[in-house]
Amino acid sequence: MALLSRIAVAAVTLLAVYYIVGSVLSYRRLRLFKGPPLASFSRFWLFWKECRGTLPHAQVAALEKYGSPARIGHDLLVTDDAELIRHINAPGSRWTRSGWYDAMRMDPRQDNVFSTRNEEAHVDLKAKEAGGYNGRDINTLEPDIDSQVGEFIGLIRKHEGKVVDFAPKVRYFVLDVLSTVAFGRPFGFMAADEDKWDYCQTSDDFTLILGLTANHSSVRWLLSQDWVQALAAPKTTDKHGIGPALAFAHKAVSERYGPDAKPRKDMLGHFVNKGLSQVQCECEAFLQIMAGTDSSATILRCAIFSLAGNPRVYAKLRAEIDGVLGQNASVRYPDVLKLEYLKVVIWETIRLFPPLFGLKEKCAPVGGDEFNGVFYPEGSTVAGCDAAIMRRKDVFGDDASFFRPERLLEGDDALRRKRMQTVEVAFGSGKYLCLGKHIAMIELHKTIVAIMRNFDFAMADPMRAVDDVLHNVHQQKNMNLVFTARE
Repeated sequence: MALLSRIAVAAVTLLAVYYIVGSVLSYRRLRLFKGPPLASFSRFWLFWKECRGTLPHAQVAALEKYGSPARIGHDLLVTDDAELIRHINAPGSRWTRSGWYDAMRMDPRQDNVFSTRNEEAHVDLKAKEAGGYNGRDINTLEPDIDSQVGEFIGLIRKHEGKVVDFAPKVRYFVLDVLSTVAFGRPFGFMAADEDKWDYCQTSDDFTLILGLTANHSSVRWLLSQDWVQALAAPKTTDKHGIGPALAFAHKAVSERYGPDAKPRKDMLGHFVNKGLSQVQCECEAFLQIMAGTDSSATILRCAIFSLAGNPRVYAKLRAEIDGVLGQNASVRYPDVLKLEYLKVVIWETIRLFPPLFGLKEKCAPVGGDEFNGVFYPEGSTVAGCDAAIMRRKDVFGDDASFFRPERLLEGDDALRRKRMQTVEVAFGSGKYLCLGKHIAMIELHKTIVAIMRNFDFAMADPMRAVDDVLHNVHQQKNMNLVFTARE
């Protein structure tokens, strides 16, 4: 017993020494960068802000107080410089994905395209999947989205003339779009008009855990243990939560690998044709469900709610839609792309409400790297703060906190290009550009047009703010609107 006690004391002592030495080395490595005092020695500052759902706002405050880049962890810097992010993400850059991405390995069996840290493997997998996401090699993308836009218009009509919380309705719509595009049929959230399987509530709870897991290696280690996975990870046999959605996806995937499988020219068929295994497709399915929903949902919600609160922008956009598209019943995506004001309404929404707040840390290369006179030592990591990047007054003007889409059309070519390149960082850039960007753009353009052509809408209570908690994504509710049919 005494021997065990001595071993335990020795182990704890070694761990303490390891932590102290590591903290001192990390402190010295980034000692020239300023930040919250606690952040110099640990990531507890991050942990506390994440738990409170205020991490993006806290990063903005740190950048304003200490300058950019600011130190927000013993080994972590945060920046509001879009040019630095593009430099880090550029093809050929020696910067690499950090351990943050290990938490994006949703399925313990295998990495997905977002969690893959090996550069060669990531390039190879992304190349295989690209034709399915950008629609180049499939013929079902726009028709699938159109079918669910029609269902969404029908869902809004069910609540016409009544106060409706728009936030969950949009989530149902995006989940059904995602499943139709990715798996060939909708989950059925809009048909049920309810949170099937308690999926949405479970997903909201999951995003907090995901943030803590991604930001802290100790939490990643704990949650990667087999016994924790067995107790807590979603399973296809679950009756509630994320598990039933996984089961839905796995069933769709298994049908493509069964003895009676027939080739189909859709996204899943594209993955099969490019040689992805059944397990790979199942892993990508989990990523699509978790990562492909909240981003599009946030942009669509905030665009419609911002229009409802800005009569001038609302009227200008409606006039453009009516003038360019007229009474045409069928509108294709190339037709919608003629709506220049709609484009900037969407991008201005993305600027003011960047949909994803994950740190997406990248590791400085061996020997470090210098950019714009700042040296980033080997072993340090850098994250971008979209909330700060998108509201820089030196880029977007003194009214950067206002919803004013015209700013993206103003100025000379150089200013317009700089502003658009900055906003586009919300979807990543270079070798880390988001694969789902094209799908999101079709979905957003066509849905906003459909809503504007079919309904008048207004805030139910302009004095009541939307409830918005920030755990890697916007968790929104009480986005109360009233829709009435256009005459």
